[in-house]
Amino acid sequence: MNKFFIAILMVLTINTGHANEKISGLKMPESVAEGSDGSIYISEIGERDKDKDGKITKIDKNGNRSTLADGLYDPKGIVFYKEKLYVTDRDVVLEVNTDGSWGVYTGTMAFPKTPVFLNDIDVSSNGDLYVTDTGDFESSGLVFLIKKSGDVSVIFEGNKNIKAPNGILPIADSKLLIVDWAGDLLEGDLITNEIKRIAEGFDGGDGLAYDNGVIYISSWKNGVVYAYQNGKTTIIDDKFEAAADIALSRDGKTLIVPDMKAGTVTLIPINPKN
Repeated sequence: MNKFFIAILMVLTINTGHANEKISGLKMPESVAEGSDGSIYISEIGERDKDKDGKITKIDKNGNRSTLADGLYDPKGIVFYKEKLYVTDRDVVLEVNTDGSWGVYTGTMAFPKTPVFLNDIDVSSNGDLYVTDTGDFESSGLVFLIKKSGDVSVIFEGNKNIKAPNGILPIADSKLLIVDWAGDLLEGDLITNEIKRIAEGFDGGDGLAYDNGVIYISSWKNGVVYAYQNGKTTIIDDKFEAAADIALSRDGKTLIVPDMKAGTVTLIPINPKN
């Protein structure tokens, strides 16, 4: 366990139901990311649809909590690329610097279809961003590609195979994992533009993480975090109120799980590598 998690163990409460470290006192935490300095960054929506009460919270290696950026609307997915955080916030994508300054990276008008509910975000090795728009949460969802050049395109949109995409994760140069709010785990092929179902049963699918052949999936509706590998699904933890956009720690040893309704982020040891 790295120094950050040792520090967290010292300063945070222990959730006896989970036997995992827990960060509490957050207001609708939606997404998490670990920075290169070992700090955890958390998007807090605040009160839904209330203007400018959203923020990004930072918890450093010593367990100190601070606000990195505030004045946001409803920040959701966050991802690091080259020491900058990229954040979906309603109908725009923000770029947040580590000094707390921020601005709009991709505005509403840059999207080829008007965003309805920008949700998760992830980044490829070359800096291209993949962003989901969950739409009406039934059938109108989209997946956008934002190139480093600033060009934005729709790469997948609602059809019989993809309805309301939420969590997204590039796993190879030409493959994306997507978990649909409808409950399907999907794989998108960026060359053929085809979508195939890998597994199902993740109602209210929200976040994705991946390590060494194991896909981790969170269900917001069911409050469950699953692991999927080689056609088999197992439950990692089923005691959340609303498990949101999960992430793996950089060392791959810990799953970081925000719980929107409970106002917590839980650290679950999953892979004690040497």
